[in-house]
Amino acid sequence: MFQISRGLRSALRILVGLIWMFSAFCFLLLTRIPVLLPWLAVLPDWLARIAISFVVSPGFIILSCILVALSSLLLWHRFSNKWATIFAILIPFLLFIGTVLFGDIDTQGTQRYVTDAAQRGDVRSTREQILVRGGSLNQLKALIYVGTNVNVRDPQGRSALYWAGRTGGEPERIKLLLQAGAKPDGRALVNAAFWGSLDGIKLMFEATPDDGKALVTEVGNQALEANKTHTRASASDRAQIAQMLIARGAKSNDQK
Repeated sequence: MFQISRGLRSALRILVGLIWMFSAFCFLLLTRIPVLLPWLAVLPDWLARIAISFVVSPGFIILSCILVALSSLLLWHRFSNKWATIFAILIPFLLFIGTVLFGDIDTQGTQRYVTDAAQRGDVRSTREQILVRGGSLNQLKALIYVGTNVNVRDPQGRSALYWAGRTGGEPERIKLLLQAGAKPDGRALVNAAFWGSLDGIKLMFEATPDDGKALVTEVGNQALEANKTHTRASASDRAQIAQMLIARGAKSNDQK
């Protein structure tokens, strides 16, 4: 009976280690770019170059997961069975919560723009692509503070203002970019109209010398059609966006 019990305990400890390893893998894979890398990128250039290259390497995740799994073995030596069991459950649970709250599933395929630059040790490009993808407001402020170009685009031609207008947009983020010198472009306007970012569009128009008339001349018709597409925005916001665009010369397909 003692031999079976000891074997079962060993199997459970191995299982705990594997669960910790898997939890750490998910946490690091999904949070290193939206959470960790932006802060490493604003370190002094020489240190940032080393840190970002290391963090995006596969070896970093593998080594970290192994260390997390090995650390689970300390539970059975440092704590009573009761506390060891509590920690065995608590740690992966916290990692899971952290992954859900801060993780970023790359549905747009843009993470590779960050990782490619980071693997090369290209600090400037890493900062630029992180800024384009967005992040917390504090991260954005930090990237702007170290002189990151706010008018840079990703390889698909999408700007930071484009991404800031996504899913309705955050006026604070758009305002911060504009104050730092970001220039509204046609794609950003169409995207903001698609997501119903009324405040974002107002800010973009205010940031142009002609109150957005040139932008509307360029892509106003597209923006007007895009504004009809996405029903997630309120009807009131969509109506106001349409009025703003039409007042600056946009015409819908029905008016042509």
